Amino acid sequence: MPNNDQDNHGNDGHNGHNRDDAHAPIDLAAHRERRARQQQEQQRQRQRASAAQASRDAGAATTEPGPGEVPCVRCKEPIYGHALRCPHCGVHFSGGAEAFAPKEGLPLRTKMAIALVALALLYAGLSDDIAAWW
Repeated sequence: MPNNDQDNHGNDGHNGHNRDDAHAPIDLAAHRERRARQQQEQQRQRQRASAAQASRDAGAATTEPGPGEVPCVRCKEPIYGHALRCPHCGVHFSGGAEAFAPKEGLPLRTKMAIALVALALLYAGLSDDIAAWW
């Protein structure tokens, strides 16, 4: 005759675990081994992520904008000048990216100020010669 206690304490519908397993002592060595494997895997994932970030950073530093492209003001990745949003970092531009791109050379106002100062100095230096000539 089968033992009724074993039949009653068999599979209780909780993922195939027996009721006796719930009160069984924990295998500490196996737990530590699983925990060490999890930590190693997490460390490998962090290393892969940091290597990927480093390669993106290195690629961004060497990537030059092509024709019709400007560097993004946030991530410095090349994007089209008419873009309204950077596909790399997601920053939004009102009007287009070329309006926010760093300009090459000096601004027009600075060029005009330099030209006026140069003309004033030239006039001051030549004023005696001009007065004598008239």
